Order: sequence, then C-alpha cells, then structure tokens
Amino acid sequence: MQAVYLVTLIHTASHACFTGSKVVLSLLALDLGATQLTIGALVACYSIAPLALGVYSGRLADTIGMRAPMLIGVGAIACAMLVGWTWQRLPALFTVATLVGVGFVFFVVSVQNLVGTMPGDRTRNYSILSIGYSASNLVGPLTAGFAIEYAGYASAFLAFALFTLLPLAVLVARPTLTAVDRASARTKRGGTIELLAIPALRRQIVITALLMAAQELYVFYFPIYGHTVGLRASTIGVVLSAFAVATFLVRFVMSAVTSRVRAEYLLAAATLLAAFVSAVFPLLTHAYALAVASFLLGLGLGCGQPLSLTLCYEHSPAGRTGEVAGLRTTATNVARLVVPLVSGVFGSAAGAGAVFLMNAVNCSVISYLARRSAQAPTRTSAADPSLVE
Repeated sequence: MQAVYLVTLIHTASHACFTGSKVVLSLLALDLGATQLTIGALVACYSIAPLALGVYSGRLADTIGMRAPMLIGVGAIACAMLVGWTWQRLPALFTVATLVGVGFVFFVVSVQNLVGTMPGDRTRNYSILSIGYSASNLVGPLTAGFAIEYAGYASAFLAFALFTLLPLAVLVARPTLTAVDRASARTKRGGTIELLAIPALRRQIVITALLMAAQELYVFYFPIYGHTVGLRASTIGVVLSAFAVATFLVRFVMSAVTSRVRAEYLLAAATLLAAFVSAVFPLLTHAYALAVASFLLGLGLGCGQPLSLTLCYEHSPAGRTGEVAGLRTTATNVARLVVPLVSGVFGSAAGAGAVFLMNAVNCSVISYLARRSAQAPTRTSAADPSLVE
C-alpha cells in the first residue's frame, strides 16, 4: 500500500472519533438538560488545546519528526473515549472534549505536514487525505447516531475507543511510515508574526479559518436543529452523513476541474452555492429535504480543504511547513472556539434562522475573498526559502 493511502486510513480512523464524538456529546448533553449555550461551551473545549498548541505542535514535528506527536495524539483521543465510556455526566463531557482537542492537534498537524513531504503530486496527495477527512465525516456521525439509538451513549464512546486501535497499531508496527528528510530545515526560525507577514500565506490562513467556521457551524448546530424539529438520532446522523458524502465525491473530481478552472474561482463559486443553501436551510423541516440541502452544502464546502492545504504548504518557508500547518490549525480552531459560542448565543436568542443566516453571510465573505485572492502574485514553492512577493 502506498504510504499516502496508509496515512489517510489511520487519519480517517482517528478523525472519525473527533467528528463522531461531537454528535455524541451534543445529544448526551441535551439529554442531561444542558442549554444550547452550555453545549456551545462544551464543543468549544475541542478547540482549547489546538488553539494553544497548534504552532508548538508544528514546530515539534519539524524538529523531531511526525511519529512521536502522532502517537501522543491518538493516545489522547483513546483516553478521551474511555473517559466517556466510563462516566456519562456533564463534567466528564468537558474532559472528553478537551482531551480530544489535545489529540487532534498533535495528530492532525503531523499528518498534514507528513503528506506534504511525500513524493509525487502534492495536490493529488492532499486530495487523497481530504477524501479521508470526508470518509471520517461520514463514518463518525453514522457510528454515533446508530450506536446511541441502538446501544446507548456508553457504547458509542467504546466504539470510538476501538477506532483508535488501528492508528496505534500502524504507528507501532511501521515506524518508517513517518520518516521524512528534514535536511532542508532552516537553522534560524522567526516567530509567527514573520509567517503572517507573508501576504499570500496570510490570505490563505484567513480563508482557511472562515471555511472551518462555515463547516463547524453546520456540523455543530444541525444536531440541535434536528432535535428541535423532531428528528431521531439516527436520522440526524444520516443527514450529516449526506454532507460528508458530498465532500467525499467532490474531491474525486477536483483535480480534473482545477486543471480547467483556477482554484480561487472554483472556491468562490462553490462557497456562493454554500451561502445560498445556508440561507434556505431554516425553511426546511422534512428529513429528505434536509438531506438534499446537506448534500448541496457539502458540495459547496467540500472543495475548500484540499485547496487550502496545498496553498498553505506551497507558501510555507523551507523547513517550516509543520509550523505553518500548526498555524493553520490554530486559525481553524479559533473558528471552532468562536462558532459554538456565537451560534449558541444566536440560537438561544433568535432561533435556528439566525444561525443559518449567519453561516450564509460567512460563506459569502469567503467567496468574495477567494475572488480577490485570484489577483494575488504567483505562488512560491515551499522548497524555496525566499518567500518575498
């Protein structure tokens, strides 16, 4: 098996824990009597560690390699699932969310950096990794929804704990999988401000954060919305999985499309579609209509991740690609931290319509920024330590 496929497989298993546990925590918190604002604070805990440790985890991967941070990451996720399995109370849920965040930042930053260093076409490799993201967004909510409905919350946590056995086994059995040549790493490193001073990189970081905000708002808020319109847990999982299926399918055709249409214009059109779907979403209550809307939203937002991964890597200074991946993760987790809190306040004060309209505005802003970024100077490769525009 090619290395990129094996890395994608273990990433899919670990990331399914991240996406699926959010569904478990949201629905369990509702059953425990938590308010929407409390649930917003709970889901925001997923972002505390990535926000604080994003750049550090990237520097660690650049310095000591990818294997140790990935082992730390998947170990933390396994511990989080075991806590949820043994203790289904509100304080435990905050512990679970925080531990998953720790595992996420160490594992995902290293994976993104590792895939960028692999031989072959980088855009293709990141597209394969992004297909894994889509698969995890499908497997996670489906596993959560059906496990909750047919076996209970404790069994859902246990199922995700079992998911972590695959990446643990592969990382232990295949230590050469994460071996990369770091000979080109810079001996002198600046700070985060230096990275953000690169205009092309800064633009991509902002777009990445807004894309994550759009996706997180939907994935976080739909279980709450579905609960309010009377959907069962398994139906909520199916509707969320329609979003994941769309992101999965669209990434298979991205290479062909971007060979004909400039990436920035493709992103602008796709997020404009997402803005329209978000605007009409609160008018829908039937499961089938919601599934169709969820699929269209997935088509709109699904192309953003592989494009932003590739562009961020290519704009990175030589030897600092892990640090940029960490900065990108920090930016996305600013969105993950802010979105649940803001949407919880909006949902409590103004209902679902305000939340989805907020997402429509966000997607419209991304579309505008993507069109503006098409006027940017020619990108510079990460192999070149000089990134002056």
